[in-house]
Amino acid sequence: MSDQSNDRAPCFAVENGSYGTYDPRMPQRKVRIKIEHRIEYPDPLRVAAGERVNVGREDAEFPGWKWCKASDGREGWVPAELLSNEGAETTVLQDYSARELAVRPGEEVIVEESRHEWLLVRNALGERGWIPAANTEPL
Repeated sequence: MSDQSNDRAPCFAVENGSYGTYDPRMPQRKVRIKIEHRIEYPDPLRVAAGERVNVGREDAEFPGWKWCKASDGREGWVPAELLSNEGAETTVLQDYSARELAVRPGEEVIVEESRHEWLLVRNALGERGWIPAANTEPL
């Protein structure tokens, strides 16, 4: 996924509180898991570009994420910049999955994308999903 809403590269937090950026033109970066993450939503929202979703509240802990419900009834957090407007019903601008990835301390994952303090990562088995950036440390 690319961040088409602005010209800045997405940022992600690293252990010391500083920020790094993910640039899809650069070689992919690895991070190490320092805190376990368990999947909170086992049947997450998955939508294709152009699909309509109902938009609910914004996440208080991680601003920039909106709770959305797809036409198939699945729900999940969606980055606000992937929604076409601020209305109660809107169009998703690109394919998106709210799938989380279960990870354990010591595991190394590849960062594919970063949005609002969450990282989209891929593990050694090729499984892909979102984890909190705060659960990782740079290699």
